[in-house]
Amino acid sequence: MSEHSHDTSRLSADDRYDLALSGNAASRRNKPSHLVIIAGMVFVIACSVLGLTSCQSSKVRDNLKGRVSQRDTVAKLLAELTAIERAADPEAEAVFEPYPGFRSKMEEIADQTGLSNKLEFARRNQSQDAPGAVRVTFDYNDIEEDSLGPLLAFAQAATDQIPGTYVAGITLRPRPDKWQMDIKFERWERIGQP
Repeated sequence: MSEHSHDTSRLSADDRYDLALSGNAASRRNKPSHLVIIAGMVFVIACSVLGLTSCQSSKVRDNLKGRVSQRDTVAKLLAELTAIERAADPEAEAVFEPYPGFRSKMEEIADQTGLSNKLEFARRNQSQDAPGAVRVTFDYNDIEEDSLGPLLAFAQAATDQIPGTYVAGITLRPRPDKWQMDIKFERWERIGQP
């Protein structure tokens, strides 16, 4: 061992320098840093593409939401326009006659469809949006059931059993152990000319 270290000490300064250079070159060959650089560049490019794709996806999603909202608004306006035209027509069918027993009929429908709680008294509003017709709105809030079935059956039965009634808005909220629904029914009713 001392002989080996003794042999190294006999090398000249130039030989030791050459030996150090060849050791450094061998070390660089054994640690290919170009692969790390290439992998880093691929990672940066992939992140850039992902970010660009995410931005485009977000724009497309927002555009689609806007179009769906526009479609729903147009469909609602068309339904209202059709209802207004029918309600203003003196020859219109009995669908647009006032329905004086609306609230009691709704309570009957609630019993038929299996709603477990008694309906709260609906808030009633009306607005005259066309000559000879009023739009009557009934808001039922915080109707709660263990399952979604009776709530949806109630909404369907109300529109089926009360002539000219349609759902103008519905909000369903899941709670930890039940479903809660707010629903707005509307109907157009013919009135005498002012």
